[in-house]
Amino acid sequence: MFGKFRRSSDVRPDEPLPRLKADTDFGFDSAPGTGRGSSAGGGAPKNLATYDQLGQTLVATPVVATLSGPDAGRLASELCEKIHSAHHDPDATGPGIRHVVLDLQNVQYMDSMCVGVLVELLTTLKEAGGRIALVNAAANVEYLFKLTRLDRVFPICRDVMKAIEVVERGG
Repeated sequence: MFGKFRRSSDVRPDEPLPRLKADTDFGFDSAPGTGRGSSAGGGAPKNLATYDQLGQTLVATPVVATLSGPDAGRLASELCEKIHSAHHDPDATGPGIRHVVLDLQNVQYMDSMCVGVLVELLTTLKEAGGRIALVNAAANVEYLFKLTRLDRVFPICRDVMKAIEVVERGG
């Protein structure tokens, strides 16, 4: 869709997901099939999101309508695995992934547990010099971030290219 995106390969759901840092624990069971998100076919999706990379930015688009509890932990684990594998890929050309843009176009509901997981992910990214931005948030999801004043920490953009610009320029 954006031309320069590189779709990464899917992770098998029965494999354990490596962590970005050894002490990163999102407090949720990341076992496959624990998700409650809606997907075609009635079962949990193979991955909770699709992933595209543009330069040093990973664009993650969750494919579920509800992000809560175990799904939030699984999504964070998937994101950390993608970031970790990009830094340790011997075939990779370039600097790897530093920033994350979370495209919430499919997400209609997000609970406070998911927000907590995103805050932990933000902390992990900041320690590595990265940033995170949200894009295409539904009105109730955006309201949750405004209510908790986390919209000051997580930039909320209207389109993916603007979000990539925000994380890469640092504002």
